[in-house]
Amino acid sequence: MNKFLSNKEVKFLSSLKQKKFRKQYNEFVIEGEKLIFESLNNNQIIKKIVYSKKIKNFDKLRKLSSEKNIPLHLCSEKDSQRISDTKNSQQIFALIKCNDIKELSDIKKHKNEPFIILDGISDPGNMGTILRTCSWFGCYNIIITKECVEIYNPKTVRSGMGAHFHITNIINDDNEKIIKFFKDNQYKIYSASLSGKPIENLKIKDKKWALILGNESKGISKYFEKNSQQIHIKGMGKMESLNVAEAASIVIHYLSKI
Repeated sequence: MNKFLSNKEVKFLSSLKQKKFRKQYNEFVIEGEKLIFESLNNNQIIKKIVYSKKIKNFDKLRKLSSEKNIPLHLCSEKDSQRISDTKNSQQIFALIKCNDIKELSDIKKHKNEPFIILDGISDPGNMGTILRTCSWFGCYNIIITKECVEIYNPKTVRSGMGAHFHITNIINDDNEKIIKFFKDNQYKIYSASLSGKPIENLKIKDKKWALILGNESKGISKYFEKNSQQIHIKGMGKMESLNVAEAASIVIHYLSKI
């Protein structure tokens, strides 16, 4: 018989909807069968799984949890609504340890792989969608500037659809150190910009490139603009610009072709 979740534990899980508590405890909650199986299959550090209703693949979940020594806890439907960040709870959750946020000085390997630099991305939905795109194209080194929305924001986690569990390195550092790292390691530094050169004119020779994606309204910061080669997706219709997540998909696809 699985242990019933205490009121104190329910209160704690509910508190992790707030950034300050996620940061304090270095943990976050995911919700739903798909995300939980994705986290299990990618060897995330799962502290516990909580459910108020058995999912379709519950036997498989119980077997995997047992193999990985992850406790299963029951809760009431009312408590699942308290824990959930959405209006209609999926009634199954996992408590997971956040991956360590690194600095560039910690990166000893992966110096011949692409990096994505997120410069002030403020919308959690855009952040999650970009992470999902990065995972699709095999870009597993993500740099987030200090102005970005928190990477473990619940909406970011939902829209990422499990991409968080694929990332090799999540890095946060100063803009000057970011540019120095890539110049020292002889990377091509590109930034997506409306005033850039057409992307189809680029000649990509290897995987040693870094792409900067800027804030939804302000674009990339002046320092990054000055220290990167600006590239542009040529439009064929009437729209002035693309959403940053849409632009990310097109540019990363192009850069990943080699």
